Formats: sequence, structure tokens, C-alpha cells
Amino acid sequence: MSTVLLVVIGLITGALTGFGGGSAVVIVVPALTQFLHIPFRMAVGTSLTVDVLTSALVSFGYAKSGNIQLKRGWIFLITAILGPQIGIWLSHRMPTQWLGLFFAVTMILFGTNFIYHAVRNIPMVSGSASHDPTWKSTAGVVLLGLIIGIITGLLGASGGVMYLLALVYGLRYTIRPAVGTSVIIMAISALSGAVGYSLHHEVYWTAVLIVGLISMVVGYLVARMVPRLPERIQAGGIGTLLFVIGLTMLPQVV
Repeated sequence: MSTVLLVVIGLITGALTGFGGGSAVVIVVPALTQFLHIPFRMAVGTSLTVDVLTSALVSFGYAKSGNIQLKRGWIFLITAILGPQIGIWLSHRMPTQWLGLFFAVTMILFGTNFIYHAVRNIPMVSGSASHDPTWKSTAGVVLLGLIIGIITGLLGASGGVMYLLALVYGLRYTIRPAVGTSVIIMAISALSGAVGYSLHHEVYWTAVLIVGLISMVVGYLVARMVPRLPERIQAGGIGTLLFVIGLTMLPQVV
């Protein structure tokens, strides 16, 4: 039964990652904790390791089309490595219940934001991104990148969507290079967090093998089909899923 469940998790995770470029955390952590009764921190470590595999393959696809630009985005690579280690350190000094509550509320807030954009038919990212960043915006991006990295270590969310927004609004990337670059930064951020959790023996390797391999293939295939869909449908679907996951987890942690 657990193997079948892991296969299903892999299918959903791959579809979600390919559909929205998001982290495996929204599926892997709730599924492992609620259905397989895996400890929260181990579920987080497993989620990050799955993210490494999935985002690595997706970023390869973006690289082939020339949509990864690290000339200015390299600064995120530093925060993507340092931030998760701080988050892991904090996770072992915070009650698990508070971590779960923070996770659930975060999912609800992000879900609400996505649904709002879908209903109002407002693009998730809009406006010109052609101007060079100032030193103030760059400093702000460094701080934001560190915060995103800390969230990665705490919750197992490797920050794909958050890195995307930071690249567009902070470093003024256009959309496609921002997506491609955020995916490869997400892979590095997830790798940093995964290594930290594995050193604490908090990775469920059976789940990584099954979920990771399936999500890699499915994520890549779905990502090839997504451009045919209107953005509001994509945003609405992701937002609804995040919102439902957050509501489902609240009774478990309150």
C-alpha cells in the first residue's frame, strides 16, 4: 500500500512541479506526514531531496532553450546554499507543532494569492524587466534570497516561485529567463537543504527513489505541455491545491 501511495505522490508531485514550477513540498510533506506518519523533519528532508532530482531535469530543459542566465542571478547561489543551513539549525530548535502551523498558514496565504490572480485575470508577474538593478535593489535581493533559503531549510520548500518573483522584481529579469534561472537556483537550494537533513539522518530514501524518479519524468513531460494553457487556469489550479492542503493540515497542528 505504501508503495502505491508513493507512486501516486510521485505522479502528483511531477505534475505540480511541471505545471507550476513549484516545490515538491506542497505534496510530499503533507502526504508523508498524514498518510505514512513520517516525522515532519524527515518529510521535509525527503521533500528537498525529491526537489533536487525534479528541478535538475527541468532546469536541463530550460538550459537547452537558452533560458538560464546566471550572470546577475549568481548572487542567489550563495544565499541558496547558506540560507537552508540556517533554516535547518532553527528547525531543530523550534517545536514541530509550530513548524507545521507555519507551513499550513504559508500554504493558505500562497493559495489565496494565486486564486486572487486567477479570478481577477491578473498575471502573476507583469511589467517591464529590462532595466539594470541598483545597488539598493541588489542588497534587498541578497537579503530576500537569504530569507528564502531559511524558509527552505525550515519547511522543505525550495523556493522556486519566490526566487522567480525575486529575479523579476529585484534583478529585473524577463519572465522566461527568470523561470529557468529560478529552477536551477531552486535545485541548488534544495541540494543544500537535502545534504543538511541527510547528515541528521532525516531523509526517507525509499520515498526519494520512488517519488523522485517518477516526478522527474512526469514533471518534464507536463512542463512541455503547460505553455498551451491560459495562465489564469494554471494559477487557479495551483492556488486551489495550495489552499486545500493548508486547510487540511491545520487541524493536525492546532
